[in-house]
Amino acid sequence: MYATDAGIYTWYAEMVATGRWEDDVLKISMQIWPPFFPAVLAFVRLFGIEPSITGRYFNIACVGLTVLVSGHWLHRFTRFRLVAIGATVTIVLSYPLARVSSYVLTEPLLILLTVLALIQIESFLSDKTSKLKLWLSIIFSALAPLTRWMGVTVIITGALLILMHQGTPTRLKCKHAAFYSAASSLPVALWMTRSWLASGTLTGPRGGDGQFFGSGQSLGDSLSQIGEYSSWWVFVRQDPGWLGVCLGAAVVLIVLETTKALVSARNPIAFFKKTDSSSDAKRRPALAFATFTIVYIVTLVTVAPYTTDAPLYTRYIAITYVPLAIAVAIWLDRFLLATYRSSGVSVYKNQVGWGISYNKAFGSISAMKWILIGLILIIVWTTNVRNIVLYIDVLITYDALRYHF
Repeated sequence: MYATDAGIYTWYAEMVATGRWEDDVLKISMQIWPPFFPAVLAFVRLFGIEPSITGRYFNIACVGLTVLVSGHWLHRFTRFRLVAIGATVTIVLSYPLARVSSYVLTEPLLILLTVLALIQIESFLSDKTSKLKLWLSIIFSALAPLTRWMGVTVIITGALLILMHQGTPTRLKCKHAAFYSAASSLPVALWMTRSWLASGTLTGPRGGDGQFFGSGQSLGDSLSQIGEYSSWWVFVRQDPGWLGVCLGAAVVLIVLETTKALVSARNPIAFFKKTDSSSDAKRRPALAFATFTIVYIVTLVTVAPYTTDAPLYTRYIAITYVPLAIAVAIWLDRFLLATYRSSGVSVYKNQVGWGISYNKAFGSISAMKWILIGLILIIVWTTNVRNIVLYIDVLITYDALRYHF
């Protein structure tokens, strides 16, 4: 039996593929660890490929599909192609995604399933006549907790999105939410029922007889660890330097702009519901990803102290990176579009070439907004450059036994 999760998954798959179902340790493992990822490895093992090798290429495929799906979604819902390209490149070069995909772990698969489920849920809410989108969202949502128990947050998010959707009668929303939740939860409920019948616990025996299992760390400790890992993502485990100054300035400007908008709005609540007047005004493609990020973080800091005997690892938080990147990219695109439209600045192309003009009738240019946009682009660019340097270092000094991201 291996001590690491990666070792457990490969051992688990090997035992299942070779039919050693009566092994007592395997029975316990099948209760503690969700079955979908080991089942995939075990299936490929039937063709003579080692689980460790399968896991490596399977993770590459999951990351590639995640980037492809995310890039396509951003291409559909952003007006500025630079934002879509920049966000996609940021996901490709992301430190947390590279870190979790360098081991035989469930996170790359869970990230892919999460993105697919959120996209299908949002698509269903924008077109309720499509039963296919509803069933696809159910399938992806159902596989999420069978990959990792925290995947249940995908189901919670989907139910919340259905209940929060505007323009749908309350009775119909409740009906859709109940059906989605029940259908998505059925597979994992059956698996947990099996574990309960076998061991008297839903997710297998943990911590010994009567022994408390969990780190017991405080909410402050959990939030501090999340902040530390977020700093790793932005600064790529390097000294912040002038990039830290840019980030601090961007945060200050965001607070000032938000405060200014809330104070000037007649109805502060309506401010958060406002959309632009484009043809996609009724679609809120960032809402699903932002909601999932909040639900996942709240659930993680709530249950982790009682379900794991170690502090929060960076791979636990890495699940939120792609949804958060998509939400931020769409927000930046909307903010950039609104700033451009209200500034009086016009970029055009004629027979002579490109030109730019300024209409004073729009009033003074909001310098703070343009500075904020510039700071965000600088932060993203610098972080990606740091990631590229890190990857070059990996290629030069790579040692499969000792090198870790």
